[in-house]
Amino acid sequence: MIPSAHDGLPKYVRDRDIVHDKNGRVFVALGHIQPVERILSFLKYVPDPGGEWRSGNNRYRRVFWGGVDSVTRGMAMVPPHYIVDDTHFGTSLLEPPRESISKYFSPELRLSEISREGPRDELESSAKHLAELIHDALGIPLERIGVTGSICWKAHDPARSDINMNVYGYREAWRLQCGFEQLADQNKHVTLRGHSDWGPALCRTMQRFPQLPASVIENLFRRRNELCVDGKCIGIMPVLLPSEVPIQHGSEHYVSMTNDPVSITMNISDARYGIFMPAMYQGISEPVNAIHGARISRIMVYDGMFRGLLRTGDRVEAVGALQRVKSGSEADDGHESYQIMIGTKNGYGHEFIRVVKASS
Repeated sequence: MIPSAHDGLPKYVRDRDIVHDKNGRVFVALGHIQPVERILSFLKYVPDPGGEWRSGNNRYRRVFWGGVDSVTRGMAMVPPHYIVDDTHFGTSLLEPPRESISKYFSPELRLSEISREGPRDELESSAKHLAELIHDALGIPLERIGVTGSICWKAHDPARSDINMNVYGYREAWRLQCGFEQLADQNKHVTLRGHSDWGPALCRTMQRFPQLPASVIENLFRRRNELCVDGKCIGIMPVLLPSEVPIQHGSEHYVSMTNDPVSITMNISDARYGIFMPAMYQGISEPVNAIHGARISRIMVYDGMFRGLLRTGDRVEAVGALQRVKSGSEADDGHESYQIMIGTKNGYGHEFIRVVKASS
């Protein structure tokens, strides 16, 4: 028997997996640092008889529209026991318990279902087409590609829904990351999203960060890669497999050192995990006064605006929450270091990264 797109909740959830709780709320897993008994996630849809999204006989209203502030608003719309004081991150987060989940949707199985049964509309057709192009041009196995978003749980509307896809695995993700131009060059149906196509997103970002010159934001957008198939732009999210996750939940503990965002300058020495969520960039900062001249060795990013934009060799300014990172046990002899966290609830609109000097 071929499994359906909704299957039993796996032992390990991955970034961008989709689940429904027993009251029909729709959550999207957030990042690859996931607790064992809960699902770190954000609320994206809620049941609503007047909602514009429909799956089967049920209607839904979308409550997540992007950004940390939207995640925070969703936290006020769930039962209190879904909110926990997460000792890894040192803050309260939305983490529904596994026993509250009624449905799990596999993006890979959903894409397989579309391929097997045939697409029902132009969005499903475009997702299937792009997956086949990626497989043929770059050799990425089809089983490492999935379709997520509302298409995954059959709530999409061809008139207004986007197409969102995932590519699974560290090697496969980097193969795609380095193969965008090859894909566009080899197939007349595929183009790279041009600078003019980012207009609305650019405007929203400039409104979020009025302190940044327009030229800084435009330069960041020039580093973005997105594919368009037959004129329809499709976002593809790189997702690590559970066996590839570099930080296990609970293996570190983050403690904020200041109330206000801190600005640092850092030379990026390792951007290997910069395309995933959370994005992580290793390097050595200039001495930081707030920690008595100590240096910061990592930037961690939960704001999708700044994911995947930095390269090894870049010199950057990062403004975010200064955190002490305690690794290993909570004993006094645990190893300590420091990081800047970008994408915190308190720092919305004030935390950012800009490239001071691009890598050569």
